[in-house]
Amino acid sequence: MSDKLSYLPEDETELLPVGEWFDELTWSPSQCYCRIQYNGVDYILYLRWRWTDPWQAYVIKNADNLASMNNGRAVWSGDVFELHQFQYRDAELELAKDKLLSLFYEVDGDFSQLRLLQQIA
Repeated sequence: MSDKLSYLPEDETELLPVGEWFDELTWSPSQCYCRIQYNGVDYILYLRWRWTDPWQAYVIKNADNLASMNNGRAVWSGDVFELHQFQYRDAELELAKDKLLSLFYEVDGDFSQLRLLQQIA
């Protein structure tokens, strides 16, 4: 991760750089995005905060830019933090980023079971 300020591209179809967090901390909703590539697949790690704690965390498979997050190929996980019972306050953003990244690698990028569990509950 670099120390420079990063801004989301104005064109939502522009590829996000791999491994770089983009923060939109404009109060509510605050959103953070990080594109990663794993086993030849693109993912966006997505954090969202709305009005009250905690942060919500999602993994979006087959997404490499903002526009692709909501196309027919994108597959969203459930709220990863809720499913694992982790809670991060608005001021704990860096901890939330680190935890989402570590959870991603713990499940080898496969959140399909988590989505099924959330749909059953």
